[in-house]
Amino acid sequence: MILLDPTSEGLKDSYNLAPRRFRSLDGVRLGLLGNSKLNADKILDAVGEILSERYAVETVFHRMKPSFSRPVPDDLKKEMLGHCDVVIAGVGD
Repeated sequence: MILLDPTSEGLKDSYNLAPRRFRSLDGVRLGLLGNSKLNADKILDAVGEILSERYAVETVFHRMKPSFSRPVPDDLKKEMLGHCDVVIAGVGD
C-alpha cells in the first residue's frame, strides 16, 4: 500500500487543487449531505457538531439523498446551493 499525503512538499507539482473560496469555516453556512445509508446521519451529525464547536459556523443544513445508488436530484442540489457555502458529503454503513 502506498499512502500519499497531499500536503507533502514533494507532491505539490503533481496535482492542482480546486480554488479555495474560504480559508476557514468561520461564518460559513455548512451543508451536510448524507447518502441515506445506515449511520450516515449519525456520522454527519457528529461532524457538524465538532465543526460547530471548533469554528464559528453560521448554520448547519442537513439533508439526505433519497437513494445511495443514485446521483443527487437536481432539486436537492439547488436547495443545498441556496442554503450552503460548503457541503460535506458523507456515507454510512
